[in-house]
Amino acid sequence: DYLSNQENQIILNELEKMKKQDKDIFILYYYEGRKVKEIAIMNEISESKIKSKLFRIRKRLKKILKEGGYDFNE
Repeated sequence: DYLSNQENQIILNELEKMKKQDKDIFILYYYEGRKVKEIAIMNEISESKIKSKLFRIRKRLKKILKEGGYDFNE
């Protein structure tokens, strides 16, 4: 499941607006393929907090993409 260059650019632009920690967590998980446990240790926060942050970031990105006219299956 890959994104078009335009979709990817929208995501990257939105990531730049986020808090550094949220951006780093998203990049570590989705672009570097790190495990939730590993990210939690690196950031010294719980795994559940990482999962919660990833959920909120995905929700935010989906909203932005949808507003930009992109539609995708859940």
